[in-house]
Amino acid sequence: MKKQISFIIIWMIGLEFLFGTLQAQTVTLTFTGRYAANQYVQLDHIFVTNLTKGWQEIIYWPDTTLTMQNGTGIDESVANGGFALSQNNPNPFSGTTDLNLTVADAGAVTLEIVDGNARIVETQSFASLPIGTNQFRISLSAAGTYVMSARQNGKSSSIKMVCNDGGNGNRIEYMGASVETWCTATLQPKSITTNPFDLGDQMEYVGYASINGTEVESLHITQVQNASQTFALLFPTATGGGHPCPGNETITDIDGNVYNTVLIGNQCWMKENLRTTKYADYTPIPAGGTYSDTDPYRYAPNNDESNVATFGYLYNWPAVMHAEAPSEANPSGVQGICPNGWHVPSDAEWTQLTDYVSSRGVFVCGSDNSYIAKALAATTGWYECDYECAVGNDQSANNATGFSALPTGYYYSDGYYYFSFDTNFWGATADGENQSCWRNIDFSWAYMHRYCSRRDFGYSVRCLCD
Repeated sequence: MKKQISFIIIWMIGLEFLFGTLQAQTVTLTFTGRYAANQYVQLDHIFVTNLTKGWQEIIYWPDTTLTMQNGTGIDESVANGGFALSQNNPNPFSGTTDLNLTVADAGAVTLEIVDGNARIVETQSFASLPIGTNQFRISLSAAGTYVMSARQNGKSSSIKMVCNDGGNGNRIEYMGASVETWCTATLQPKSITTNPFDLGDQMEYVGYASINGTEVESLHITQVQNASQTFALLFPTATGGGHPCPGNETITDIDGNVYNTVLIGNQCWMKENLRTTKYADYTPIPAGGTYSDTDPYRYAPNNDESNVATFGYLYNWPAVMHAEAPSEANPSGVQGICPNGWHVPSDAEWTQLTDYVSSRGVFVCGSDNSYIAKALAATTGWYECDYECAVGNDQSANNATGFSALPTGYYYSDGYYYFSFDTNFWGATADGENQSCWRNIDFSWAYMHRYCSRRDFGYSVRCLCD
């Protein structure tokens, strides 16, 4: 028994040494373009920016990949004859994760998963795989540390995977190939940068495509890069709609209400107003028959419960915060009224949204980059207005971001006001002891207003993903 335990320990130490020298030293980025309803769009060019190191590369069609060499270690793909597993993403993961296998030669391929006790938990063999990048989905039934290995023609490649929560069964599923052209002399992908790169660098990716004869910029992706990854660059539509957040297309609150989401820049927002009647801890939120700046209340827009399904509830600030302290941080860290895994946006997070939308020409009306309200407002329901770039003017041109703000009006003191005229969104940031900050969109204006005022108003709530 002692010999067996010693063998396992030595085996794991050996794998740690192998991973420390070979794992994820080459990072390959693969890009695709997506338009409305997840339609494919051809990328004309892609800007890849290393924000940590301060360099930028441009990839031009038909190239759609960029390979970066980690500053330390060995390029496993080249040293191993162009045969390498990428690090799975996400890692750690819960039940299911994805990875790529780079193949440079024809020949049978075997994939194998081994657990921490050196037991094979799943294996899969393929008579042949297309040369280039092949994508796989891995499912594991139990939490633990695993080793994934690939073998072909005497070559092998391994990665370590950490599963935090098991799923239903152990599976290796082939998801398809992204066939690449390889240089037979060097066996390297077609786009390679010689610029310095280290695992953990902060990167930014943005694509450009011709849509209906106009060059359109994709939503930006900014993140820390630690492994090879495939990105779908999302392009806003001319008539609105936006794109759901990858992996968080919908969110369900404690009442069972399901909300669509929208990705704007790097922020994942609820695409609909909150309409819960209780907190995530099951504490009920009383229906408001009065107003208060200390006790939590909810109100039906325009005092009509039939409006709630579309417009959500209005809440006073005590209801929004659920006794948590105000926050100016980004992210706010205030769950408050939001579902688990989501939070009330701080003033800084609202500013991040407006700064991002203002910086993208596709979202701006006219030449003033503060004229972004139309890009945030829904395409119906607003009172009409003749002013150019106002939300109420040509509403069919609204909602380029997909944020879909609706004119809920607000509740205050003795009544309901401005339904169909404006909308207001609470934030988690205080202004002094008795006021808090919020954002406003009005039918007759072209920009989003920022105000701070009393806490007994009933406004709408949008939550952000943690």
